[in-house]
Amino acid sequence: MVTKPQSTVRSRATTGAPSRLVVSRDAIAENTRRMRALASTPLMAVVKADGFGLGAGVVARAALAGGASELGVATCDEALALRADGIEAPVLAWMLHPGAPLADAVGADVALSCASVDQLEAVAAAASSLGVTAAVELEVETGMHRSGCPVEEWGPLVRAAVAAERCNGVDVRGVWTHFGATDDDPTSFADPLLRLDAAWATARALGLRPRRRHAASSLATAIAPAARLGLVRVGAALFGIEPVAARPLGLAPSIRWETSVAQLRDVPAGASVGYGGGYRTSRRGRLALLPLGYADGIPRSAWPGSTVVIRGRRHPLVGAVSMDQCVVDVGDAGVGVGDEVVLIGEASRGEPTLAEWAMLLGTIPQEVLTRIGARVERVSDGRAA
Repeated sequence: MVTKPQSTVRSRATTGAPSRLVVSRDAIAENTRRMRALASTPLMAVVKADGFGLGAGVVARAALAGGASELGVATCDEALALRADGIEAPVLAWMLHPGAPLADAVGADVALSCASVDQLEAVAAAASSLGVTAAVELEVETGMHRSGCPVEEWGPLVRAAVAAERCNGVDVRGVWTHFGATDDDPTSFADPLLRLDAAWATARALGLRPRRRHAASSLATAIAPAARLGLVRVGAALFGIEPVAARPLGLAPSIRWETSVAQLRDVPAGASVGYGGGYRTSRRGRLALLPLGYADGIPRSAWPGSTVVIRGRRHPLVGAVSMDQCVVDVGDAGVGVGDEVVLIGEASRGEPTLAEWAMLLGTIPQEVLTRIGARVERVSDGRAA
């Protein structure tokens, strides 16, 4: 009779959140200063999607401390959340979906972007109901075919804005666009800039007097001086995401994602791991259980290929990632229950980085960042991670 080796399990009771995302306010402020100095123009810090998942209030305050002059968000609700958090800096919201709380936003002194006559009329009506004038910017579509007013509808939108200004319903302060280019060729922004210039000229010819144009995101700010205009809108670079990885600006990493070993399990060679048994151990060794899974932002596609750092050493994530947990093969390393595990850290420490995760998963760092789940505790500190 063959006796199979018995696995052993060691675990401990844990308290608090199973993992935490340490957000460095200093790093965000320093990255803002660096981008502001590079652009030599005012800088709008883009803090949409709850500050790319890190906490809009924390990111906004850090960016403002670093020299941002205003904030950008997608929705009115995001803008109102900043106001509820006590942030009084200028805010622009640019996605006016049906049912958006326009009157609340106008009443909270939030500037609103309009891309159609219907949107403009809705904002003007909201302002009229409050007896105030709404700050408005007009977005023109310049080749991305996403948001923005199509060129053929730009004239009617401008004429509607002129009429609304005469009634004191709106004050059109800017004309702007989104770039669609994602490569590192500065000339890819030339045609959209020409279209923006044409929209600006049309607006002025029809009687508007907008005070600024803007188009540049982090990428254009970094590589296309002609695109910086009177304002740059910086989001990804705030968090240390290099606009061009091959030509880094020296941005500081702003996050550190940590958890701890929840259980250790000694297993024989050939032991299957996770749903489907897609991974089997090649030798007798030890598996470490981590208390987070795809609901927390580790996608199922993270295996094979992903690694984490425990006690200064890299160890591979193995087997199918579950909703709430995943497994690391630590072999015969001296790992203990409760040991710190670094999922995202700093390259200088030999730790996986946000860019590394993005490359492995075939996506961009912004998506990795915004997919980190709500169960992961956000902790801000006053020093670089």
